Amino acid sequence: MKYLSAKQILTIPTFITLSLWLLSKKGIMDVFDDPLRSLSQIFSLIGLIYMMISLILSTRRRFIEDGIGGLDKVYEMHHIVGSLSFVLLINHPLLLAIKALPQAALVSQYLLIGNYLPYNLGVVSLYIMVLAFIFMVFVRLPYHIWLKTHQLLGFAGIIGSVHALLITSDISSYFPLRLWMIVWIFFGSTSFLYIFFYYKWIASVYVYEISKIERLLDVVNISAKPTKRKIPFVPGQFAYVGFKDINLGGEQHPFSFSSSPLEDEVRFSIKMLGDYTVKLPLLRKGTKMFLKGPYGKFGDVYIKGKRPLVWIVGGIGVTPFLSMLRNEQQLIEDRAIILFYCFSNPEEGMFSDEIKQLTENKKTIEVHEWCSTQRGRFSVPKIIEILEKYDKYDVQICGPGPMMESLKQQFEEVGVDSERILFEKFQIL
Repeated sequence: MKYLSAKQILTIPTFITLSLWLLSKKGIMDVFDDPLRSLSQIFSLIGLIYMMISLILSTRRRFIEDGIGGLDKVYEMHHIVGSLSFVLLINHPLLLAIKALPQAALVSQYLLIGNYLPYNLGVVSLYIMVLAFIFMVFVRLPYHIWLKTHQLLGFAGIIGSVHALLITSDISSYFPLRLWMIVWIFFGSTSFLYIFFYYKWIASVYVYEISKIERLLDVVNISAKPTKRKIPFVPGQFAYVGFKDINLGGEQHPFSFSSSPLEDEVRFSIKMLGDYTVKLPLLRKGTKMFLKGPYGKFGDVYIKGKRPLVWIVGGIGVTPFLSMLRNEQQLIEDRAIILFYCFSNPEEGMFSDEIKQLTENKKTIEVHEWCSTQRGRFSVPKIIEILEKYDKYDVQICGPGPMMESLKQQFEEVGVDSERILFEKFQIL
């Protein structure tokens, strides 16, 4: 299936915005007589549209995920579009200030708080964006604080939108352009309010109760049973998970299911990597667990596809494959699967026994363990002889980002079409 790219999503809004802006002018010379002002106007209009698109992408709505090909890709696009928006909007007042030189009073109008409310709103929006950018990029913050600084960009977008609608400009003088911007501002602002208020406090949540906690070195297995409704996930998906625990607060984090949807309980296998996950062993049996989702398209090829599957697992990337293997245990129809379980040293292969147990009665599942300290770095050329028995196959990879990107390139070099190589980038969620 073909999914929408950032280029496709931005092309039409950009073209319409530029066309309406040009139509708002009395003639083409209006554009070239004052190039800095024209460029500033273009940056502000397109930057604001991109800001609204970025806010819409952050809503986690299912139809958006389906259209783009997974929530990881949605958030990757959200980052790209948001970054473009930031660059364009920051340059809007800077170009006006450069144009105003050497008139200090006029320069200050674009960069400092003054007596005129519409301009002040623009200046406040500018400072909020710059402050959020500094904290997000240059200051190492705990995740829950980082998230709040990220949300500041949404407030900046709304304040900047009010500024754009109040000042005397092409938006105020040309109704089609004004209507076009109002529509985008409406959907962008309601998207921000949705994710900031409704999604966090009201949106559908599945309540579970922890039934078992097991620690394997730096991985915590958390099993839980539903108090009412079961979350309707499929193998390979993930959920945003929060706990009713004072040590963890109300944060929600994305974790893959390592259990099958056919089981009575859910299980998450979580590596202790940061300030939040290192506290997970403090959880106790009976603690309430809140799930939102499910999300992810990673398991689609396993559920809907017919070709043999090549699974490449790196580290804690094993979790979605455990879910699929557990699901495979309860299916009568067998499918050819070649699994490569990669780890640095034998101690890190903590799910080896579970994988062996899940596959021992499945003759069509072939498991290869790859310990890099013993066999060297895993690569496609080293396994190509194993894969030659199949004419065509689909590849699923889950592990560290650099590993996935490198293996994707290697598979493409041996003739595997990029659309048949699937992975999810959890580091961007």
